[in-house]
This record gives sequence, structure tokens and C-alpha cells, in this order.
Amino acid sequence: MTKQRLLFTPEADLLLSHTSLIIFLQAKKMLSSKMTFQALVLSLVCVVLGKAKVVTQTEQRAVKVGDSVTLSCALTEPKDVVQVTWQKDNVKSQDNIATYSKTAGLKIQKPYQDRINFTSLMLNNTSITFWSTRVNDTGCYLCLFNTFPLGSFSGRSCLGVYGLNASIHYNVSEGHLIATCSAVGLPEPTISWNSAFNYTPTQEKFKYDNGVVSITSQVKVYDFQNSSKEDLTCRVSNENEEMELPISMKKKEGFRFLGLAIAATLSLVILVLVLTALCWRKKICKRS
Repeated sequence: MTKQRLLFTPEADLLLSHTSLIIFLQAKKMLSSKMTFQALVLSLVCVVLGKAKVVTQTEQRAVKVGDSVTLSCALTEPKDVVQVTWQKDNVKSQDNIATYSKTAGLKIQKPYQDRINFTSLMLNNTSITFWSTRVNDTGCYLCLFNTFPLGSFSGRSCLGVYGLNASIHYNVSEGHLIATCSAVGLPEPTISWNSAFNYTPTQEKFKYDNGVVSITSQVKVYDFQNSSKEDLTCRVSNENEEMELPISMKKKEGFRFLGLAIAATLSLVILVLVLTALCWRKKICKRS
């Protein structure tokens, strides 16, 4: 028997764009009487494939840093789902963060371990929960329902984590203090310093694809021990909150005196050792 090729007429195109069984039966009558059973099955698969959709709980979520948040997706119709995959949708790639299947169980990728977990293990209805959100969790996430033989169905949900993280570190060298203040936040943070010292701060800013902004500001204070007794303070703020990160000058002065005391003690020990060695050598010379 000669195999017949399936030809899609305008009526067949209409079949692919509608999901009702009545339209499918009408289109079936309009197709060639010599059409094979396999071709009919293929048409039915096309109808079913275009019918299912993924519904997300909410397309946009906003939480404060440190809070928990759950992202959910569900198929509008039950399918034979083999695996559920969650991905973070970056600009250049989609990175897997979690997968679940009945055969392999669940797997959380390392950067998210101990921070997220599946809170719904139904293959047609999936949820993941961030237990403690971070600013860099901001972005869009894809839920993928991998089915057989129909392929993958996907949904998209975006998360905005609003908050502010900041840190400060410093070092002292030759009487100069170099302090670096860093802030990461959404909305964009700003950094300022108190004006009790004579310095010109330098600043670098970087904006990530998810909208999070990172700022680093550095100041160099020369002869800081004699310039002021006031603490050097980094002030970090954005639209929602603000914080101050001080460096105590009194502590720095104490550290300087401690360093001088240690140096004096070491010098004294070295002097005693040298004198002892000279005396011992002098005694040996007299005996000889």
C-alpha cells in the first residue's frame, strides 16, 4: 500500500487553531479519504498540544529581603509530565535551579541549596519556596513541565527582592587609613561619608541585568590620628531604608599604641640577646 502524505488545507489550519472536538471532526471529513490513521493521530496531537497552558500564581511578586516567598505554576489540563524544572531566566542563558521527577526525585542546585525547596511535588502543579530571599534573587523564573510525547510547557513569574546590604572594611598603613564601603540594593543605593575628614572619595557602580545595583566607595584619610577624634562613618541609603557603618578612631588609636608597645618589647628583647651574646663571647676570649 502506498503511503499518503498529509496535506494541510485551510480547514486543517483552522483545526490547529481551535481546540474543540467538533471542529476536529469537521476537519477530518474535509481531508482526503485515503489519509492514513497515523496522519489523523498527528492532527489530534497538534490540537492537544495547542490546548494546554501554564498558569502562574502571580506574574509579579515583590518581597523584602530576608522574607520567604513562593512561586507556583500549574497546567490547565493534566498531562503525562515526566519532570518539572525551575530555571532562572538570565539575559544570556536559563540556569537550572531545581528539578523534580518521580524517578529521580528532587534536586536543588548548589547556589540554592538550604535556601529553596519544592513545596508542591505534584507534577501538574509545582511550587518552590525561597526561605530567605536575597537581593540577587531578583529576576524572572521559568517553570517547565516536560511531557511525553508533547514536549515542554512553560510559565514565567518574576520576583523583585527589595532591600539593602552594606559592609565596610579598612586597613591602616604608614599613618594613613584606607576605608572601603560597599552596598548592594534594590532600589539603587547611595553612599556618602561624614565630612569631618579631608578626603576625596572614589566610587564605582555596577548594575546587574535584574536591576540590582552594586556600589563601592573608597576614601583615603591621611594622618587620620591628628585630623579628628570623630568616627569615620559610611552612610548607605535607598528609597526604603538607610544605615550607618562607623569606624571608631579611638580603637584605631588604641591599636597604634598597642603596636608601639609590641615593637618596644621586641626591641628590648633583641637588645638583651645581643648584650648576652657579647658577654658570653668576652668570657670565652678571656679563658683562651
